[in-house]
Amino acid sequence: MLKTAVIAFSVSLGMMCQVSGQTAAPAGKYQVEKGPDELVLKNPEGNPLLTYRYTVKQPPAGVDQAYGRSGYVHPLNTPSGKVLTSIQPADHYHHYGLWNPWTHVEYQGKLYDLWNIGDKKGTVRFVRFEDTFADTQQAGFEAVHDHVIFNEGKETVIIQEHLNITVSQLDANRYQCDIYSVLRPVRDADVILKEYRYGGLGFRATPEWTNTNSQVLTSSGKTRKDADGSLERWAIVSGTLGIGEGGILFLSHPDNYNFPEPVRVWPEDANGGRGDQFFNFSPTKNKDWVLQSGKTYSLRYRLIIFDGTLSPEDAERMWKSFSLDKPMD
Repeated sequence: MLKTAVIAFSVSLGMMCQVSGQTAAPAGKYQVEKGPDELVLKNPEGNPLLTYRYTVKQPPAGVDQAYGRSGYVHPLNTPSGKVLTSIQPADHYHHYGLWNPWTHVEYQGKLYDLWNIGDKKGTVRFVRFEDTFADTQQAGFEAVHDHVIFNEGKETVIIQEHLNITVSQLDANRYQCDIYSVLRPVRDADVILKEYRYGGLGFRATPEWTNTNSQVLTSSGKTRKDADGSLERWAIVSGTLGIGEGGILFLSHPDNYNFPEPVRVWPEDANGGRGDQFFNFSPTKNKDWVLQSGKTYSLRYRLIIFDGTLSPEDAERMWKSFSLDKPMD
C-alpha cells in the first residue's frame, strides 16, 4: 500500500543525511525470512531490524494461557542490533513489544477488552499474510488480524485489520518503519472504541530502561514529567543501551483520527518506582471513536529507529516530511 511513498521518503531523507554528514544506507537487497513462528525483516547487510510473531507465544510456565497471543513485533532492533522492546514482563504479561489492541470496545451494547487479555473478554489474532516483499529499497509485509470478543463462551470477530509494516534504512544509524493499519467492522453493527487512557499502538520498552537512564521528549516540548495526556505530532523515547544510546521517534500522521493524538506515557515512578518505559499513541484517550459498519478506517505511523541520539529539530523535519506523505493503493 505504501511502497511508492516509502521509497520517495527514503530517497529524500537519505540525501538529507548525506548532506548532514551521515553515512549512507547500505547498498544491496533487503531480506524477508519466514520461519515456523516469526517473520524477520533484514537490511541489505543481513542484520535483523524487525521480527513479527505470527504464531501464538505462550506465557511463561505457571501463567494463565489466556495471556498468549500472536500478531506483534518483537524484537525491534536498532541498526546496530540493540533490542528496544520486551514482551510478557512479569508486571504486565499482556504487553507485547510493539502491538495494537483496543481496550474499551463497545459492541451491541456490551463492553469488551482486547488489550487486557488476561480478563478473557477478547484478543487480537494473526490470520494470514496477504503479502511479503523485499527489494533494494525496503522490506515488509501485510498481515491480516482478527479483533475478537468473547461472550458467554462464544467468540465473535468484530473487526478485521490489514496491517502493513515496511522498513527502509536511512543511514548507518537510522532506519524507518512505516505502520499502516486499516480497520473494518465485519458485521452489521457499529464498533465503538470507547474513551480510555490507553489503547491502539503501544510500545513496551526494554527492561534496561528505567527512570534513571531513559527519557521522553514530545513535539510540544513536554517530558516524562508532564507528557501523559498531551496532544502530540511526535515523541522521542530514548535511553541507554549497553555502552551507547538509542531510541525511537514516533510520528503520527495528520490524517489519523483525533490528530494531534493524545499520548499515554507511564509516570516516572511506574512499577514500584523502577520507572519502566511505556509509550502509546492513543487516539481514544479523550474521546470515543465510532467505527461504522460497512466503512473502513486507517491509522498511519512512522517510527525512526536510531542508534545514538536524535535532536528535536531532526524530529520536526522528519515529521513534516511524513505529514506530506499519502497512502498508495
